[in-house]
Amino acid sequence: MSTVLLDTTVASLLHPKKTNDALRLQYERHMEAQILAVSFQSVAELWSWAEENNWGTTLRAGLETFLQKFVVIPYDPELAKTWARLSTHCKRIGRRLEAGDAWIAASAAHYKLTLLTHDSDHVGLNFPDLNVVYYS
Repeated sequence: MSTVLLDTTVASLLHPKKTNDALRLQYERHMEAQILAVSFQSVAELWSWAEENNWGTTLRAGLETFLQKFVVIPYDPELAKTWARLSTHCKRIGRRLEAGDAWIAASAAHYKLTLLTHDSDHVGLNFPDLNVVYYS
């Protein structure tokens, strides 16, 4: 069993309401028998959705439970260095990568995890140790 890193969109596809979502079905085969991880950045983005939509106590408790499905990749100083290298690499190749997306991609590259993403900004970056699975 190995670990895969899910971006925020792919992680959200695992919500019980999305069991039959066509997009979820595309990514599921890459998640079977895998440890599912998310970056600390995705946790922040999911909580942002709760804030932006004024979720009450019940929905927030549901999010807490949902997040327990994942290993959370935390911030550390070496990850910050990978983020800096990735961000600089993207600038040099003329690709715009939002800071949050860079944290997610850097988490995958730093820990050499396959990134399951639904963000086309992650595709074709040609950054060391960044292996991306993307469906449009």
